[in-house]
Amino acid sequence: MYGYVMRAAPGNSAVADFMPLLWAFGGDIFDAQGKPSLGSPEALDALRFMLELGKVSPPGYAGFNADEVSAHLLQGTAAMSINWPAWIAAMDDPLKSKISGKIEFAQMPSARLPGVAELGSWLLAVPAASPHRDAAFDFIYWATDAPQLTEAALRGNPPTATQRLSFPRFAEEISRLPAQLAALEGARPRPRTKQWNEIENAFGVALSQANSGAITPEAAMQQANEEINAIVERSK
Repeated sequence: MYGYVMRAAPGNSAVADFMPLLWAFGGDIFDAQGKPSLGSPEALDALRFMLELGKVSPPGYAGFNADEVSAHLLQGTAAMSINWPAWIAAMDDPLKSKISGKIEFAQMPSARLPGVAELGSWLLAVPAASPHRDAAFDFIYWATDAPQLTEAALRGNPPTATQRLSFPRFAEEISRLPAQLAALEGARPRPRTKQWNEIENAFGVALSQANSGAITPEAAMQQANEEINAIVERSK
């Protein structure tokens, strides 16, 4: 059994697993003035720590995405990972999992700062130009009503309303939800910028290259910082 398993494939995979480490070490992608700050000592220390985790991860993890991480967890060949809530329902399913009833859920560990989870998109919305706005809003009101949220949660999809996470039936039947609620209370969103997809891709390539051993941590952070800065400058 490996001690840890993570996603480090280029792009979103590597970035999503790295962001909680970056924040825990006191780093961030941008500083208070909005300038790329991945050249900071804190950011470099976070990447070095990620590479240390790689030493106790399965071979090939630098190319892993969600399927590979889930497979190791479900087969009991890795002890722990960072995971999105919607992916972990299978772990409690004895038809899919060798670890059913043997896994616990917790908030992100701390380092120099308290550990925090990363938020992606946890919302429902209707585009302003939608030709069917009334029908779309009717669906949202229906989908976020208590009966539908309950059914969705029991099928493995986390509720979109935090108050539903403490619903008594949930707490009884879904062991992970108390930890999820605690994690959400301190969670941080990924940077909100129109250039995020491009930034995440450039950053994720550098992180994956570092994890594969193709470049050093120092080179990876310098590369990411320079590419992100170029993306920001082009958008001005």
